[in-house]
Amino acid sequence: MTTPADKDINSKQRIFTIGHSTVANTFFLKPLRQYGINCIVDVRSVPFSRHAPQFNKDELSKFLRKNGIRYVSMGQEFGARRDEVALYTEAGYLDFEKTRKSNRFLHGVERIEKGINCGFSIALMCTEKLAIDCHRSILVAKSFYDIGYDICHIQHDADSCTQQDLELELVKHYFPNRNAINMFTGPEEDSLSFREMVLAAYRYRNAEIGYQLHKK
Repeated sequence: MTTPADKDINSKQRIFTIGHSTVANTFFLKPLRQYGINCIVDVRSVPFSRHAPQFNKDELSKFLRKNGIRYVSMGQEFGARRDEVALYTEAGYLDFEKTRKSNRFLHGVERIEKGINCGFSIALMCTEKLAIDCHRSILVAKSFYDIGYDICHIQHDADSCTQQDLELELVKHYFPNRNAINMFTGPEEDSLSFREMVLAAYRYRNAEIGYQLHKK
């Protein structure tokens, strides 16, 4: 676990993520200040909330602007609901691996990199409180992590975890017996390396949280 005080000034470029949940906007502002974030990138496909109207696109944009923080909506690039049927699996849920390779997503990555190079400290924002439950980490942040960015998932107690921490949590969840001899596991699972478990865990999580096409 990390805090702002733990930041290495020589570390790689960093991208933050945060979930707004149903907290007050003033509470939401505190960790943004604490981590020096000056740009929120909204990765919601639908930037509105019935349960937390303070995070509707227009209201949030005005609130952040008043507090010196830029708001950018990028649901088209990074949203979890996509119009391209080819990006969905045969089972009907959005395939995150295919999505990360799509032109629109890759254009979004370029935009984020340009913003960082212009001096913005960016947090990817979505709805879910916990990063492990949200596509902002399983779909979007993983893409930046894979190309060399440090990822910092801000939690509501203002503590944070890295993408490495998240991957370990995923492996613990989907492979709880990985460090024990288990007579009930098959030979394929027994032979998986840790990195193979990580990849499999991402795919399992994708299947659980990926948007279902039939919900449209």
